[in-house]
Order: sequence, then C-alpha cells, then structure tokens
Amino acid sequence: MAAGAPRHPGLPRAGARRRGAILGAGRWEAALYVLPAAALFAVFIAEPIAANLVSSLIGPHHRWGLGNYTMAAADPVFGTAIRNSLLWVVVSLAFEIAIGFALAILIELHLPRGRAVFRTLLFLPMVVTPSVIALVFNTFYASDYGLLYGLFRALGLASAFPALLGAPATASLAIIAVNVWQWSGFFVLMYCVGLSAIDREHLDAAEIDGARGWNRVRHILWPLCRGTTTSLVVLGTIQALQQFPLIYLMTEGGPADSSQTLATYIFQTGFVQDQMHYASAVAVVLFLLALALVAVEYRLAGGGLSLAAKSARP
Repeated sequence: MAAGAPRHPGLPRAGARRRGAILGAGRWEAALYVLPAAALFAVFIAEPIAANLVSSLIGPHHRWGLGNYTMAAADPVFGTAIRNSLLWVVVSLAFEIAIGFALAILIELHLPRGRAVFRTLLFLPMVVTPSVIALVFNTFYASDYGLLYGLFRALGLASAFPALLGAPATASLAIIAVNVWQWSGFFVLMYCVGLSAIDREHLDAAEIDGARGWNRVRHILWPLCRGTTTSLVVLGTIQALQQFPLIYLMTEGGPADSSQTLATYIFQTGFVQDQMHYASAVAVVLFLLALALVAVEYRLAGGGLSLAAKSARP
C-alpha cells in the first residue's frame, strides 16, 4: 500500500450515505410533525383568506374586477370607518401603554406587598363579557339617569352634560375609553413581567450614578422594556382593528355612522345590507391595513430594540 493512501477508501462514502439517510429520515419525520399544523392552517386560515379575496373581486351582476374597491373608494362611510379604525389604534395604544407602564412600575417597584391582589383586580375586566361591559357603560353614559350625569348634576352642570354616545364627535372616543378600561390590565400584567425580568444590578447601578425618578424611567426602565412594548403594540393594534362587540352593542356604528370601524362596517354591509362581495372587499382592506401597520411597527421597533440593547450593555 502506498504511503499516505487511505486504508479504507470506501468508508468515507459509506459514512456520508448513512448521514444523508439519517438526515433524510429526520426531514420526513419533521414534516410529519408539521403536517397537522399546516393542514389546520390551510383549512382555517389560508383557504378563508383566499375565498374572501375571490369574493371581493365579484362585483354587481357577478362581473369580475375591482368594482367593489372603486365603490369603497367613493363611499364616505368607508372613509369614516378607516379613520375611526386608525383612531382606535392610535388612541387605545397611547393610553394603554401609558397606563400599563405607569401602574406596572408602581406595582413592581413601589408595592412590596399585595402585588398578587392588584394583578388579579386588574385582570378581572378582561374576563367580563362585552355584553355586560356594554350594558354597564351604556348606563354609565346615559344622559338622564347615568352615574356620570349624576356627577354633573351634583356639580350644578346638568345642562352642560354631553350626550357622549349620541354625538358624532364623541361617540367613538367614549367607546375607546371603555376599551382602554378593559384592556389596560393586560398591559399592566405584561409590563410587570418585563420589569420583573430586569436585572437588579442595572437598577442599583443607576441609583449609584444618581439616576432616580423620571431619569431612571426614561433611561433604564423604558429602554429595557422595549421588547415588551413591541409585543404589546402589535397585539394592541390587532385587537383595536378587530374590535366589534363593544361598538355594535353600544352604538351599532352610529349615530349617523360616526362610530363605524372597518370591523363593524363589514358586518353591516355583509349581513344587514346583504352586500357580501362588497363586505369581502372591506375585509381585504382591513387585512392589508393590519399587515401594513404591523410591518411599520416592527420596522420602527427594530431601531428601538437595537437602542435598548446598547443601553443594556454594562
């Protein structure tokens, strides 16, 4: 045998074939594990989306095209629904993040006892059904016997009490306030988890350096909770865009369609007015709007997360 020649030249190829067979078997096994989830995704998500898209392209007299979309572009109620949907996202997220972060700091850093009690109390509104919440707040907002009206009357301002749900300028904001009340507790709990995961060494080092109060919140706590904020922004955006029960139960999109959102307008055009193909087009717009907002939020969060990572370095 020549010097330097392999003793068993056939063994490397056999080993490679065995490794290839093992990897191939592993791929098939992984595919079998993924197959049930992929089948459920195809049946319950992909197929309905595709069917809705096809339905949105069927115009009046079963003509194919973009007629439903051009009709929506000229529909003033559709424009109101888009504006209200964006209003829901911006106002709801602003208040829920502010309230959630502030209360989480109070509970996690300034309440050594009773944290579990406060967390439970904040969680309760999320488990109450929308019908009960709508009934309670319809009574609360009532312009002749409601609790809020009673407060105005006690202050001698009964004549100045606004019909919050009956005025186009305030109907959407009044319902958004109810939504903020219901879901701020979820933001508090998520921020509590984020704050509890922060290494105490960062807080101790910040206190030694003189970072207290607002400076500690701005430069330490908020950047280190940037990942939690990103998740909450995405979840809150989706929740605000698909909010239907509260709006329909409290105003049914009124008065004069002033509180319509894309979610309620889909129901009204599809099931009340029996314009299912037009409702499908509105649903496609809602889907694209949600995708666009989430994509923008993730893009903006990318820079924010990098800044948070830099600020977390020792």
